Amino acid sequence: MHLANEKWFWPLALLFASWLLFALYTLWRDRRDLAYLGYQNLVLAPSVVWGRRVIRSFFLLLGLGCLLMGALRLQGKPVPEDLNLRGIDVMIVLDVSKSMMSQDMIPNRLGAAKKALLSWIQSRDGDRAGLVVFAGEALVQVPLTMDLEAVSLVLDRDDVDAVDRGGTDIGNGIRTALASFAKDDQSKRGKAILLITDGEDTDGASNIDDACRDAKDKKVPIVAVGIGTRQGRAIPDGVSFWGEANYKKDRSGRIVVSHLDEKVLGKIADSTGGVFIHGDSDQGLSSIEPTLDGLQKTQMKGQGAMRREEMAPSFGILSAGALLLSSLL
Repeated sequence: MHLANEKWFWPLALLFASWLLFALYTLWRDRRDLAYLGYQNLVLAPSVVWGRRVIRSFFLLLGLGCLLMGALRLQGKPVPEDLNLRGIDVMIVLDVSKSMMSQDMIPNRLGAAKKALLSWIQSRDGDRAGLVVFAGEALVQVPLTMDLEAVSLVLDRDDVDAVDRGGTDIGNGIRTALASFAKDDQSKRGKAILLITDGEDTDGASNIDDACRDAKDKKVPIVAVGIGTRQGRAIPDGVSFWGEANYKKDRSGRIVVSHLDEKVLGKIADSTGGVFIHGDSDQGLSSIEPTLDGLQKTQMKGQGAMRREEMAPSFGILSAGALLLSSLL
């Protein structure tokens, strides 16, 4: 059992307790008064009258209790929701390297990207989505699924510690997403990679051109969303003993400034038939809709997000029946 409106439990519980105390007080008072009136021969069979009032009060409290349980939205066991929707497959490839903590966007690049992605996911009705995070290596966190709520939950918890190896290997992130598509036999379904990064590829990273050629051969366009600014900002690297912010430095001791690399991201998009977006949250992401909507959509049947069985309608019927009985008695 689960309460969807759990925050209202105590206010409504106090309200029901007040009703219960008032009902008990009223029944006690009625029993006292009926006993006196029966002694004076003013009421015939006072015990029968009082018993009727007890039953009436019981149904009244039962109806009010069911009404409150319906308001709390008591839910039963989780059940899979059957889906029959048209859509496409999108693998989100999110950069979680330390440069994404640069604060040239509010609160930082990674925070702005996550906020925009979470908003975008909510509008993707009928699509399947998956999630790959990368830094110096890439990791599939969520394979392709219709359960977009699960993708949102995992995405919301992502940070720069999601991947152990530091650096930025964009090519590896792209290839990992392509491999996830290959595991699913939906050859006629439209596919796309949504790449979210500042575009700065570190030394020793795998070849981006090879990954892009692979994506082009498999007809998977890459929508590259650049997170950051041309001016750039220093990369945070913890705090000092005195609580002051530290910043990443190069071998010569100079502070490293991370910039948005539009050239790299534009090349990735052009070489795969995708589009480059200079995105700074919702506005940038909204412009990718025409590209994704132009892909071939197919009908899919399956099980989507797990949802709990709603018991509020049943409580509504019980409440109406109990209140009706209390008024007839």
